[in-house]
Amino acid sequence: MVTIVADLGNSRLKWGRLDRDGSLRDVIAVAVDDPARWAAVWEAWQLGSLPSRWSVSSVNPPLAERLAAFLAERGVASVHWFRSAADVPVRHDLEAPETAGADRAFAVLGALAVRNAGGPGIVVSCGTAVTVERIAASGVWLGGAIAAGLGLTARALHMLTAQLPLVEPGATPAAWGRSTRPALEAGVYWGVVGAIRELVSRQAAGVEPSPWRVWTGGDAARLAPAVDGEDASVVPDLVLHGLAGLERQSGRRER
Repeated sequence: MVTIVADLGNSRLKWGRLDRDGSLRDVIAVAVDDPARWAAVWEAWQLGSLPSRWSVSSVNPPLAERLAAFLAERGVASVHWFRSAADVPVRHDLEAPETAGADRAFAVLGALAVRNAGGPGIVVSCGTAVTVERIAASGVWLGGAIAAGLGLTARALHMLTAQLPLVEPGATPAAWGRSTRPALEAGVYWGVVGAIRELVSRQAAGVEPSPWRVWTGGDAARLAPAVDGEDASVVPDLVLHGLAGLERQSGRRER
């Protein structure tokens, strides 16, 4: 039996398989709207040659239905879906966990596993949306903030204006531009960096010791150094690590 953990977001589908000891390996990321690519990975991993068990964190209900159909067509009988934070066994102080994303909860679980020394913490996830999660020294998830990420900000400026082009800021653009495109790149990149910096600062205010920080998500490598420097703690697959940790606790893994 092969155990697969998957993170179905708004832009990408990521999955990885677990070793016999429950360690995560062979992570892939594909577009959420490319089932042909899903099938190619399925064949490359030879998943049709032996039974598999799947645990899936999803924040995208329509595409979750497509993934469910994809797995059913290939005879996968065991799929455990996590559709909101209410489905995830993470200690929290949320008012309505059923309205919070499962990915946020699993990012917190993954960060707690990575930073097993304890203490207060902050998890910054940089995907379609940016989330900044606050964790108490006791390990309780206290909630967080949600803001627009780089791609979403750039698309909004392009789609909701008459003449602004669609841009994709580089790793660290200048803070100003002498024409429209570099000016947009500056505003998108440094605007998101500024929002994250302010949220992190406010969530850490008055907390002793100073909270540790873990970054994750597709844009973390571009954004984290602007806030935490080149030594920023970036774990690209934090949601999958959270899923893998839960699988290890439950004793369900590849055998």
